[in-house]
Amino acid sequence: MSDDDGWHLPVGVPSGAVPSGGAPSGALLPGGAPPGSSSAAVREDATPGVRSTDQAYRVRWVPNPPITAAIAAAVFLAGLALVTARVEFALVAAPLLVIAALGHDPARGRAGVIRTRTAVRPEDNGRGVMVDVELRAPQVAEAVAVVATLADGSARRVLVTPSTAAALRGPVTVLHSGPQAVVRLDLALIAQGGTAVTLPEEGPTLRAVVPPPRLRIEQLPMPHRLVGTTGTHESSSRGDGGEFRDLALFAPGDRLRRIDWRRTARRAQQPGELYVRRTSSTADAVVVIVLDDRDDVGPDVTRWSGTAGPERSATSLDLAREAATTLASAYIGAGDRVGFRDLAGAVTGIEPRGGVRQLDRLRSATARAVPTSDTPGPVRAPTVPAASLVVVLSTFLDDHPAAMAITWAATGRRVVAVDVLPPLDRSDADRQERVASRLVELERRVRFDRMRAAGVEPITWRTADGTPPAVAVRLLSRARRRP
Repeated sequence: MSDDDGWHLPVGVPSGAVPSGGAPSGALLPGGAPPGSSSAAVREDATPGVRSTDQAYRVRWVPNPPITAAIAAAVFLAGLALVTARVEFALVAAPLLVIAALGHDPARGRAGVIRTRTAVRPEDNGRGVMVDVELRAPQVAEAVAVVATLADGSARRVLVTPSTAAALRGPVTVLHSGPQAVVRLDLALIAQGGTAVTLPEEGPTLRAVVPPPRLRIEQLPMPHRLVGTTGTHESSSRGDGGEFRDLALFAPGDRLRRIDWRRTARRAQQPGELYVRRTSSTADAVVVIVLDDRDDVGPDVTRWSGTAGPERSATSLDLAREAATTLASAYIGAGDRVGFRDLAGAVTGIEPRGGVRQLDRLRSATARAVPTSDTPGPVRAPTVPAASLVVVLSTFLDDHPAAMAITWAATGRRVVAVDVLPPLDRSDADRQERVASRLVELERRVRFDRMRAAGVEPITWRTADGTPPAVAVRLLSRARRRP
């Protein structure tokens, strides 16, 4: 039986039926570890992106609170019967004592271990992860209570048998990409028909690096000058692999298979004149993606000052990861070479290359990018190859990314500035916050005007009217390259 969210769990427990703390108390470890401790082993699975965790917990059984209450009530009534010499109090206390005797914890004193093995598999669409949980409970346990706190803050409460707990699986929807905690498991065991339970405590937290989603983009902007001798783009120089260029007289070095016999028969003026067909050569583009991960802001301007709590909408770094992954996939799919630079310097730069392995490296680097500081400071411009297309992904909340883009454009490179700041939401902002956000927008507008004047081509990745990014990228692809 599955619940509404796809978790393969047989019995749903109403809210409040399972304590929110959830995990058994401590761990039973080799060497006699004390209660309250745990053993954890984290490993990367052979499958890319899969993260597995093994943990062991010491089981500490306690009487169920109703049993404790029954014992207290029975003792009180028995004492009251002795003091008042009234048999009816003793008659009421007798069944409670019988219930307490039947509910005596038979597992007390028996050593037992509950082991958890969890695996997190990010989905390719970047919208969630698949979680596999394997729980090994002691033999005396009759049921396992599981509380799964998901990444969006919601909780799933279920009650399963030990055999079912050995193979639990379900999807977890995530709101953001990048490194994050996707689910926290709180566990408790039940035995003897519910009369014996384990103390709930905080359980294991499953973390994963969620890859950003990839959008479909077909038409891409090219650098001012193509390089290389192979590729899918037509170059301005003569060579092999491109479209027809012109006809010319045969010269030393021309290949015989290029002779156009029909044109030769029509145009030849002297005996021995041969005409050959000349074509343009093909080349590839060199693209460098520069990611500004120094800050991460959401659309709600009231949270820019550091308000606690999870962000419910896509942030600037989410959009930057999405743009970087989308563009890298599109360019490498077209046979071009793509490199990566981290503006904050926290991630090692990746030199431009092509191929599937290069795409995997780029996706891993962009997915692991995290904000480095709350207050972005001066940064050093990374080195980018000549004749490359430089794509700068930033919120442009300060002057440093704009100044770098202008410098690269002045050296002859084509520069595209991608604004990844999400559309602002001022619905909950007060007067001071509204004024401050408008001042920030004015400063950003000045920076974009300055970049346009220097030859930088800015676009917005996510607009307020919902225009797909592919539209803005397609307009850039129509721009004429320099000869």
